[in-house]
Amino acid sequence: MRTARFFVPAEWIAKSAEAFCIPASALHKQITTVLRMKVADPISLMVGDGEELEGHITEITKSAVMGVIVRSKISKPVLPEITVCAAMTKRDTFEWTLQKCTELGAVKFIPLLTDRVIKRPKDTPKRWLEIVKEAAEQSGRTTLPTLTEPLKLGEAMAYTEKCTRIFFHETGGTKLPKLHASSCIALFVGPEGGFTDQEIALANSAKAHIVTLGNLVLRAETAAIVGTTLLRFS
Repeated sequence: MRTARFFVPAEWIAKSAEAFCIPASALHKQITTVLRMKVADPISLMVGDGEELEGHITEITKSAVMGVIVRSKISKPVLPEITVCAAMTKRDTFEWTLQKCTELGAVKFIPLLTDRVIKRPKDTPKRWLEIVKEAAEQSGRTTLPTLTEPLKLGEAMAYTEKCTRIFFHETGGTKLPKLHASSCIALFVGPEGGFTDQEIALANSAKAHIVTLGNLVLRAETAAIVGTTLLRFS
């Protein structure tokens, strides 16, 4: 039986008592109604600090799911630290980018508002946060990626000034450079139609790496997933 894993608020955990209590909430409903978990079922809980608390359920009521913690483990940090700066695309494709890049180890997402972006939300939708959380739970992560509010390209460049910045560009560029495993990397992916010449000029002036992925034109979400994979595992 696969152990169910959930990110929870720290106040639901009582480490000194080696116990947990999940009050009436969306997670309580998921455990009792959707997953139909029972007393003695194993469960793992994370608060997002890199520690995973393993235990099992001891009691289920309409107001709470309670249990004990039997062991804990600390996970190694995900390296390199990849920030995916992805231009806003259609809702389903952008959500796909968030989900898959979370599974691949991205530590941060910056939704980009570039010249060719059509939809320009001002805030981070709650649905995006839920997608990232569920992807992190499913993939075995013990920390949650963070999402910023949508930023213009210049703002995102300033935000990532301490990182090695890589721009994917379909009409030119070099091969992906070899980077140190502990590097902070910001991966910039454009929208449908790519970055404009002016945006690439801005990247060049900031000494970013302009990188090509070959002679085929990839969709934005594909480029983000491929780029994150190459940076994590090459």
